[in-house]
Amino acid sequence: MQTVVTQEDKKRLSELEMMKKSLELQLQEMAKTVEKQQEQLALSKRDPLTGMRNRSGVAEQINMILKSGEKGAFFIMDMDNFKSVNDTYGHIEGDKVLVRFAKALRKVIEPGDLIARLGGDEFILFSPGDKTRAEIKEKANLLVRQIERELVSPGKLVRVTVSMGIALAPQDGIIFETLYANSDKALYFVKNDGKNAFRFFDETSSGRNTKDTPKATLMEITNRLREKKMEGSLVVEYNNFEKIYRFMERNIAREKREVQCVLFTLEEPVDKVITSFEMQRQMEMLEKAVTMSLRKGDVTTNYSTCQMLTLLMDVNKKNAVMVINRILEKYKKEVGEDALVINCEIEQLMAEEETV
Repeated sequence: MQTVVTQEDKKRLSELEMMKKSLELQLQEMAKTVEKQQEQLALSKRDPLTGMRNRSGVAEQINMILKSGEKGAFFIMDMDNFKSVNDTYGHIEGDKVLVRFAKALRKVIEPGDLIARLGGDEFILFSPGDKTRAEIKEKANLLVRQIERELVSPGKLVRVTVSMGIALAPQDGIIFETLYANSDKALYFVKNDGKNAFRFFDETSSGRNTKDTPKATLMEITNRLREKKMEGSLVVEYNNFEKIYRFMERNIAREKREVQCVLFTLEEPVDKVITSFEMQRQMEMLEKAVTMSLRKGDVTTNYSTCQMLTLLMDVNKKNAVMVINRILEKYKKEVGEDALVINCEIEQLMAEEETV
């Protein structure tokens, strides 16, 4: 028996088909809306400048880890002298420094580590797992070295370093907010104790860091000073180096002097972990090679835990390269087969532009 499709049936089928297409379009729009909302939610938990998680994005993840009873180390990091970067070179340069800081953290993190920018120049790293205190200290040293290496700018005089506070879970807190507050207290201690260092929260609360400088007479001090005869280059603290640099920058044009600024950087091998003790030993050998190879008119300073900065007075770049090679040969002779690769950068000191 043949089914007869009436005009009314065709009309109903057409209406049903249109309703189906309309529903499909509505579902597609709803899916797009949900996807867009999810993207916006994800973006709201990210720092737009560095691409890292922000405070809200990282807090809930850390709390989830801690809720499971996991142990861990909470590092809070704050850049030293960051305000001076913005004041001296502007906020665009300041943003570049923040991006480089984030890059340094990404080079150090291990699987499972969480990093975030909380705002301004404040960053955190949470490293889950049952680590020994020695392992946590080594990680802190690695962070400091990597950040210093990433942020060094030989042509710029504002030195950006990092201060760090560390809180441990569960002894110092079992939620993000407590760990943040306690690590921030440790950071505050570092900031007030000279900066460019790290400290555990329990160290600051135990009062084991008080300093006692012994008193001496003027004659005792001058006798000690006379005992140390000056050999090689003048070794100074970075702040004094900065003053000398600025003084030379103002006067080299008038005196027609050539001055070369050299940065020596100890590079860590990719296939070997260098302990902080070994890095310190290597730096001592490098400092010895520098100070004993240069003339008394040259000036040098320890710029970071793996870098030395030197001013070579009255030499052109060709002769400066000869001096650098002499230093590298002496360093390799001192250290032997354990000598690290040293990266050398050189830049001629230019006269400061006079303002009318």
